[in-house]
Formats: sequence, C-alpha cells, structure tokens
Amino acid sequence: MRKINLLIILLSLLSNFVFAEVISVSANVSCRTDKTAPDTNKHDSSKLSIRSDSSAAKSWIKFNQLGTYDLSLVRKAFLRLTLHEAEPGTNTFNVSTVNDDYTTNIDWAERAITWNNAPGNDTASNSAVLSSAATLMGTVQIVEGAIGSQYFVDVMPAIMADTDGIIQFILHNGSTLINCSTWDHAATTTPPLAAAEYWPTLFLTFPPAGADWPKPEDKATVTTALAELSWTNPEPNDVSSNIICTVYLGNEPNRPAMDQITLSANATTVAINESNFPSFNPLQDLGTYYWVVDCYDTSANKTIPGEWWSFTTYNNKAPVVDAGEDQVTWLPNTVTLTGTASDDGRPANPGTLTFQWEESAGPGTSVIASPNQLSTTVSFTASGDYQFTLTANDGELKTTDTIRVVIGNGPCDASHVFTGDPYNKADQNQDCLVDLNDFMVLIVADWLNCTDTLSLCGG
Repeated sequence: MRKINLLIILLSLLSNFVFAEVISVSANVSCRTDKTAPDTNKHDSSKLSIRSDSSAAKSWIKFNQLGTYDLSLVRKAFLRLTLHEAEPGTNTFNVSTVNDDYTTNIDWAERAITWNNAPGNDTASNSAVLSSAATLMGTVQIVEGAIGSQYFVDVMPAIMADTDGIIQFILHNGSTLINCSTWDHAATTTPPLAAAEYWPTLFLTFPPAGADWPKPEDKATVTTALAELSWTNPEPNDVSSNIICTVYLGNEPNRPAMDQITLSANATTVAINESNFPSFNPLQDLGTYYWVVDCYDTSANKTIPGEWWSFTTYNNKAPVVDAGEDQVTWLPNTVTLTGTASDDGRPANPGTLTFQWEESAGPGTSVIASPNQLSTTVSFTASGDYQFTLTANDGELKTTDTIRVVIGNGPCDASHVFTGDPYNKADQNQDCLVDLNDFMVLIVADWLNCTDTLSLCGG
C-alpha cells in the first residue's frame, strides 16, 4: 500500500500548473455509513467517518459529472480529502474506488445510502471492501492532523478506467476514528478556510496547449552526453499552418538569461551544441538545466508559450573498491580475502555492481573458492609471493585494487619474503634463530682443516 506524502503530491500537482490545464471538480454527494445501524441512512452527519473497531464506519464519495471531460487525455489525477476534526498521533485509512463495471446501486443518494446497500461494501467486515467490486487507490497517513489538514491520493487508475463519467470512492479501514469533511462542508473561521477547501475534490491535469511530451522528460536525470532536446508540437490552426518553435536553454527559468534559437517550420528537435546554445555547451556534470519551447502558429498569428521543463546532469562515477589489507601466512593454510566496494547506483541498467577476484601475480597455483563474491577463501599448494586483484564493475566503468598475499614454507620463510629483510649473517641455517646450530654449521665442516702448506701446521 502506498503512503501519501503531501509535499510530494503538491509539488507534482504544481509542476505543470502554469500552462497545463488543471481542473478541480468537487464531489456531488457523500455520506458515511454505520455498521451498528446497517439499514439506517446517516445523511444527517456533518462528517465522513472511518473506523474499523466494533463501531465500524465507512464513507462513500461520488463524482457523477465527469462525463463533460475527455478523461482519456488526463495526465495526473488526485483526490483531495480534508480533515473535519483534529486527529492526534499517527493514523491511517484506505481509499478505494468502486470498479467502473460494478453498477449495483450506482445511483445511490446521500439520503438513501446505508451500510447494507453501499456499492462495493463488504458488509461482514469492519474494514474491508469487496475485492471483486473495488480497487485500493492508496493509504492516507495522518501525523498530528489538524482541522483543515489536506491529503492527496493518486487516483489516476480510477480516471483511466472510467467509461460513464461516474467515479465513486470508499474511505475505510481507519486505524482509529477519523473524520473527513463532506461534500457540503461549510466555511470556517478557525482555521480560516473557504467551504470549497473542505470538499472532497478531484484535481485533473490535462495536456498543455503548446509543446508537449518533452524528451528528456521533465525533471529527468541525464548524462552530459545528452545530444538533443525533442518534443511534440501542438496541432496547427489549419492544415496550411506551420508551427515555428523558439527553444530556450539555461540554468534558470528566465528567458532573457537563456540561450535561444528559432527553428525551421514544424521542427520538433534541436541539437545541444555550440552553435545553438553557446553559453551552455558542453553541459556540465551535476548541473540543473531549464528549457522551454514557445510555439508560433503562423495562420493563427499566435504564440503559445511553453511549459518550463528541467533536467539534471549526473555522469556515472566509477565504483570505489578496496581489496583489503595485505596478508602473510605459511603452508599449509587457507586465507580469506575480504573486499569492500561502493557505487553511485549508475548506470540505471543494471545499476548493481559485479565483482571478480583473480590471481594477478604469483605461481598461479591458488584456488579461489568464490571469485565473484566480495569475500572468498583462497587455498594454496605452493609457497610464493602472490597478488590478487579485485575488480568492481558497474556495467559501464570498472575499478580495481590489489592485495599481496605471501605464502611461506614456514613462518620464518614467510616473514623474510614478506618484509624483504635479509637474514642475519650469523643465521647460517636460516631458521630465524642464531644459536649453536649456526655455530656448528659455520665450523664443523672445516674442523681442524689445515691451510699451512709449508709445515702442515706442525704435523
């Protein structure tokens, strides 16, 4: 279930507000129902109640005037709900739509709807609706809600499924008693809100009158290699008319501060190059760019200002990888290689790192148990000075790091191979200990050997 974030929804609504047409449509009728009085109409209530305890309540909202709009053109659709009473703490409730093909009691009236005849209601459940008759649109989360607090639910699936201009919503499964405002809620002075700000309302965003379908999409993230901008032109005033576009590109949404170019008739693309946008070519990494396409219809002698679009540049960064600390040991033994790696999650496809360990120097006799894992064991059958390389690959860029592993025939051998320090001259048997054994090695083979060739040492 989706949690609804008010700020994100508001920003989404406002993103196309300037030139795209946003239609607000208030509900025609709404009413709560009560499980404790299942055949009693509750039209006298001033609120839409939602609760799922033993005093269960669910509420219905209906819009039956949408047939005047071509809903197939709608780009965004949100249902706004407003609290009738303060709701302390953190609480939730569900918003479902009655499926378009479910027409039982579709003509319900505020003064006739009950728990038992409400469309799509699971009358046996304190919280659920009929899965065959209704579809969940989202879950509203309320945190310390005040009177007049507003919440927005994305109801685009309900708009796209509509065929008769009638859309119904069910408020159900409240975590506590939650009261939203009815379709005829009055204005208030505390807080100061107009009546319409309380009413359940649909906000429908229709396409702009001018240029449309930008590529890259509005607020997209791209690389600095982006080669062109493209869009679709509005329909001309008549078949003989041409659409002439002027494209602006810059770091702020302010035409006088932007580079601009007027294109040939009916063009729908423009290259990002030195000739067209000299001040902003090449694109810089980690930059935000705004662009707008103003269209001039030649036969209508009319300019149609465009919407502001933007994109952010972000080039793929190479992974960061660390193969770990150098190691030294002796036969027979197994070592564990433990690497670490991080990445920026790009490119988007695949967006994940792959790893590869390999012996890059040494006798070539090691056996890597899991070469594609960050952590793996390695077994050795021969001593030597080994080097292992860990490669992290994000699908586009690779980074490597190496680790040295010294395997000695014993601890003394491993120690001197690892440090490179020479043995003590007195350590004749190179066992890392100077003792009588070294003295014996030094003199025993030549004990009493005479080098006096004249007197033979008196003999």
